[in-house]
Amino acid sequence: MSEIQSLNETLIGKDVVLKRAKLNKDTAEDIFRVVDKCRDVFLPWLGWVASTVSVDDTWAFLEKSDKKWTDKEGFVYAIYHQEKFIGLISVLNVAWKHDRAEIGYWLDTDYTGQGFISQAISLIEKELFGKGFNRLVIHTDVMNEKSANVARRKGYTHEGILRQEIFSIAHQRYRDMNVFSKLRADYQKNT
Repeated sequence: MSEIQSLNETLIGKDVVLKRAKLNKDTAEDIFRVVDKCRDVFLPWLGWVASTVSVDDTWAFLEKSDKKWTDKEGFVYAIYHQEKFIGLISVLNVAWKHDRAEIGYWLDTDYTGQGFISQAISLIEKELFGKGFNRLVIHTDVMNEKSANVARRKGYTHEGILRQEIFSIAHQRYRDMNVFSKLRADYQKNT
């Protein structure tokens, strides 16, 4: 069992920098701008997009995220490429007692397919495994092949499918979710 601790607020990679998503006007506006621009692409996979209709909604998200960071229950990073905000990557469902967490991510569609999410995941893995985590999980909608392919490329093992795990607002039906995982031992073999 890892000691409960905070994560570094800035993680620097080759082409991306991850910074703690701060509770401020600029961050809220950056996030909302990208979500609003990419709404049609995000909506089938990210149910919260339907209820994110203003900067105020993003502000409320940042307030919750800020509290979770302070309480060491979750960690949301803004992803920057050449100092431009391009997406978010989050450490969710943190279970310090069991040394496990989930990774969630989304990226401005103008920046997909360029390896930025893969780099962001690598930075998060290094941080979490370095803090003593043993298991990281990525969930993807079974129909979201692009997101599932990211997990596969990053060496995550497909453990199975959670049947009818979420209700999709966009599709008005229950959807199945893939479960991918990477263990510290898997990570150490490849580093």
